[in-house]
Amino acid sequence: MTRRLLSVFFYFIPITIWGQSPSFSFRTIGINQGLSQSCVIDIAFDSLGFAWFATQDGLNRYDGKDFLVFPKNFDDITTHTGSRLGKLVLGKAGTLWLLTSGGHLEKMGLHDHRFTDAATTLITCVYEDTCHDQWLGTADRGIIFRPANPSTPAPAITLPSPSVSQITQDKEGRYWILTNNGLVVFNPATHTQKTFLPGVPCSWLSQDNKGSYWLGTYGKGIYKLSNKDTIFHPFASLPSDLIIQAVTVDRNDRVWVGTYGNGLFLIEEERINHFLADKSDPFSLPYNDILCIREDPYGGIWIGTDGGGVAQYNARFSNFSLLSRENVPGNMPIEQVRAITTGPQKGIWIGTSNKGLSYVDRSTGKFTALSLSPYRKGISNYERIVSLFTDREGDCWVGTQGNGLLIMDGKTKAVKKHFHPDANRLIRLPDHTIWCMLPDTGSRVWVGTRNGGLCLVDKYAGPLRIFDNTTLPENNIRSLVRIDDSIICIGFENKGIRFFNYHTGALLPETSLAPVLQRPFNLKCLFYQHPKLWIGTLGNGIFIYDLHTNILTSISEKEGLPNNTVYGILPDHYGSFWMSTNKGLCCFHPPASLDHTDKTHFTVFTHEDGLQSNEFNTGAYHEGRDGELFFGGVNGLTMFHPTRLTVDGQQPGIVLTGIMVNNSPLQEDTVAAYRKMLDLSYWQNSLSFNFAALDFVASNKIAYFYRLQPYESQWIEAGHRNYTAYTNLDPGNYTFQIKAVSPFSRGDARITTMEIRVRPPFWQTWWFIALCILSLAGLLYAFYRYRISQLMKVQQIRHRIATDLHDDIGSALTNISLLSELSRKSLTKGNDAGTFLDRISEEVQSSGQALDDIVWSINTNNDTLEQMVARMRRYAAEIFDGADIRYEFDMSIPSTQRRLNMEQRRDCFLAFKEILNNIYKHARALNVRIRLTMEGSSFRIEVSDDGKGFDTRAVTQRNGLKNIRLRVDKWRGAARIESSASGTRVAVEFPLA
Repeated sequence: MTRRLLSVFFYFIPITIWGQSPSFSFRTIGINQGLSQSCVIDIAFDSLGFAWFATQDGLNRYDGKDFLVFPKNFDDITTHTGSRLGKLVLGKAGTLWLLTSGGHLEKMGLHDHRFTDAATTLITCVYEDTCHDQWLGTADRGIIFRPANPSTPAPAITLPSPSVSQITQDKEGRYWILTNNGLVVFNPATHTQKTFLPGVPCSWLSQDNKGSYWLGTYGKGIYKLSNKDTIFHPFASLPSDLIIQAVTVDRNDRVWVGTYGNGLFLIEEERINHFLADKSDPFSLPYNDILCIREDPYGGIWIGTDGGGVAQYNARFSNFSLLSRENVPGNMPIEQVRAITTGPQKGIWIGTSNKGLSYVDRSTGKFTALSLSPYRKGISNYERIVSLFTDREGDCWVGTQGNGLLIMDGKTKAVKKHFHPDANRLIRLPDHTIWCMLPDTGSRVWVGTRNGGLCLVDKYAGPLRIFDNTTLPENNIRSLVRIDDSIICIGFENKGIRFFNYHTGALLPETSLAPVLQRPFNLKCLFYQHPKLWIGTLGNGIFIYDLHTNILTSISEKEGLPNNTVYGILPDHYGSFWMSTNKGLCCFHPPASLDHTDKTHFTVFTHEDGLQSNEFNTGAYHEGRDGELFFGGVNGLTMFHPTRLTVDGQQPGIVLTGIMVNNSPLQEDTVAAYRKMLDLSYWQNSLSFNFAALDFVASNKIAYFYRLQPYESQWIEAGHRNYTAYTNLDPGNYTFQIKAVSPFSRGDARITTMEIRVRPPFWQTWWFIALCILSLAGLLYAFYRYRISQLMKVQQIRHRIATDLHDDIGSALTNISLLSELSRKSLTKGNDAGTFLDRISEEVQSSGQALDDIVWSINTNNDTLEQMVARMRRYAAEIFDGADIRYEFDMSIPSTQRRLNMEQRRDCFLAFKEILNNIYKHARALNVRIRLTMEGSSFRIEVSDDGKGFDTRAVTQRNGLKNIRLRVDKWRGAARIESSASGTRVAVEFPLA
């Protein structure tokens, strides 16, 4: 399971602030930070940089911010003569070997977090050599050898005891086997061995860069075998009865010795440091029982304790020294530091705003709290110190808020003089509040007051010159800085700044500061370094005024300043400027052009880096004579040498710690940190990533950047947020990139990349689209072939019917007609048979005509409009020529080659035929006019006669007119019949498809 690191880690700072002894501080990582259990038995670091902790209740993976815990338990059994501890050993090909409870050997795949059993014997230690041969130490069976190549024979080694505590290989390739009865060194090149220290229970061996060996024992202290010796000698500088669980030589050849019950020892050449747990000091070792010591890839030291979690040491933890309530005597005022100065003996004078003045003698480590007296009764808080200055004689000038100016003897710490408004003429000051001081020459100091303006004070002669609001814009002076041998820059409470020539006693014209005076601000501090004047403000960042070019540059949070209130500005020897704010201390590395300032030019330090607090105070900044910088704030005093800061390092590597797909964890065989490719279905298009920079010193100062190409072309700055999400990604190929930038590291950031493929749905794939196109083309072609086939069949049927009707029925009817005619001629007139024969003849003629119409309608050769019109003309001639009826046939059709549907052609002709038959049979007309026209896509037939007419409203049993209307309505046409005594007009209109 994953546990969030809830608390913010402090980068602890040293307590020792004087002398030349090194300072060491430890950061504790325990159960309050997410560790599963406080007994850390062993520590390992994998190839990606994760830290692994073996505890009595869980295996923990740590990335500097979060914990991932696995349910594994490890032994912690220690006696005066030996121990059985769990182990973590990094193996080949992404393998982590674990010695869990009961000496059970397990193998964990780092790529998939799967555990498998590896041995059933009680194992006490594991070592995998450079050839990947595995050496297993046991509790009672000596060594089990597992070669990477099965043909490799087991080495013949005689052990002084079958109980093995450690197996390791030195820089010369020799194997060292530690037992509870001495140790053996085996040389594989010569197949020889040598035994040391029989009877001594050995625990741990480590080799330094000079070739010497350091051996820890159970109850026998520590032994050393130098490269010039042939035997181990007790290391007399440490107690001889120490129970030593761990010995580690770091890359700087420092020897770290972890004991059981006696804390931690550090051997640096001839110097011994001893670290013990101290409940009153949160920066100390958390527990005195040390179980393991490991060095990380960046040179940090990790110490596993038997009840206090992990103690971590890094040189960067000791960048800053601190005086705070935790490490000064209870009677010493240290909160709300408002003024700082240093004396010639490197003593520190500290003024606070509520409890007065104190002095720290750094050579002896002595703290002195000094009491001040009011110059008159009734002054409240008369020990409020707001400015300090140490003169050449070592005396300290103390400026107070309400109690005047005091001069303290640098040696005796007694008050020499007290300048105040109620004093006699020689020591009378125009005001009782001294905001700032600036040394002049000899024993003279310029003093800026709250209500009395600017004063030049001689330590012996008293006030010499006073400039008030008759000369100055106002009397309230907050800051003073020297520009040259005659010019002082004065910073006022409300009137900005002005240049003052103290030789002439006059202000320079405002034109010399015109760009500055046009920008209203509340002043906090001034600093001058030729040719630029630096102005710290309340809420407006810093202004930098170039006296040569008269260009004013403003730098604020927008450009990377951590906070827009700047209390103090001090330079270092590297050309950088240190500024105290309400959000920590920042180092500004000015670019060649100040207009190009951005976040990359600032390095920000906060309370987590060992500062007294993130909030500092007005006036509480000072540069010592050796370049040491001092900044005071609400919780004490921060001190450091910029030249001694340890900040450089590699940019941290970054890993993916979690992948979510559609709001669910990705279930894959390979864990996120080792994945290089994601292959997802189209519906898995909502992704989120968690990532971590494996920096165990400043993980919460890491700035993350990411982008998803080609979805995003520019890097997205995530700040300290270590996750991102994408929703509704279109199918396609993407590249997710992450990088982390540490403010303390140099070089280009390392980029972690993951390829992502979101597969399209099958209906959007090229093969499916191609298949659909081919299928559609096939269907269209098949339909086309089917349609052609059907048309051919219809045409064949129509031809066959027409042929059969013409050849068979037509022939038969013709014969009937001929026979009837012959029979009629042979019969005598008046015979009834003649009547019947006449009727037969009529019916035969009618059937022939109908047959002819059918044949005409189904014949494919008659499908054009031209054929239908010709048929109409012939029919009109046949019916009217024999009846002596005159007719006109008028046709106005643009194109007669238009093909017609068979049914439509038939209905159109039959309607025409019905109209003409009605005229022939019933109208008694003498003249008929037929007009055929095309109007748009409609075929129009108009027939008019001069017959007797008829009543169109009369009910009749005849079907002629009904049939005409039915045939027209069938094709959604129109029929109009008009009749009167002078004739009839019939107009029908057929829309042609």
